[in-house]
Amino acid sequence: MPPIKGVLFDMNGLFRIWNNTGAAHSEALAELPPGTIARYAYDHPAYRTARVGIMTDTEWAQDVASRLAADFHRPLNDIREALVPWRQDRGTPVSTMIALLNEVRRHVPTGVLSNCTDALATDLQHHGITFDHICSSAELGVDKPSPHAFRLAADRMGLPPTALAYFDDEPTFVTAALSTGLHAHLYRTPERTEHTLRSMGLRLPIATTRRVNPEALIQE
Repeated sequence: MPPIKGVLFDMNGLFRIWNNTGAAHSEALAELPPGTIARYAYDHPAYRTARVGIMTDTEWAQDVASRLAADFHRPLNDIREALVPWRQDRGTPVSTMIALLNEVRRHVPTGVLSNCTDALATDLQHHGITFDHICSSAELGVDKPSPHAFRLAADRMGLPPTALAYFDDEPTFVTAALSTGLHAHLYRTPERTEHTLRSMGLRLPIATTRRVNPEALIQE
């Protein structure tokens, strides 16, 4: 296999973990049943609309608040205030993957391809995570597992898909990336990712994932 010339990563589950503590806090404040926010926010068709850039992240959140207020017969302003913890919760960064990313960037260009709203760039800045290329589905106008998403991300990086390694924790997306020509791998742990990258020709220092770069972290 020819050496790779760039690495493309998924975001959630690799560099950021969601514990949904903000949503639980908001549900308690609004006296909503557990799981209500997930159902109204992520399981509703409006989220797909925001995920491909038809709605902004702010518009989508406002839509969630409006539907909650209407269905639970609450004042809209009260619901908006209760949802603040949910909106402020941007997940927990994974320090070992951030350290690995910083080392990979010393060797080849890196990119992130994430199914998300237009909040991705702000979230990356919030967590101190730096990629050379940022590809959110909202900005691309198409989401995974469409082959167009992978091709557009490769174009952004200025590389053919066959020159890119790709890591994702969703098996369907890995399969789609493989069909598009990327050297795709199912993400399991930072250590296995590091080992895979080294086997693909990147001369990474031993145990990069056990050395955390403090500058890559942010105080929550």
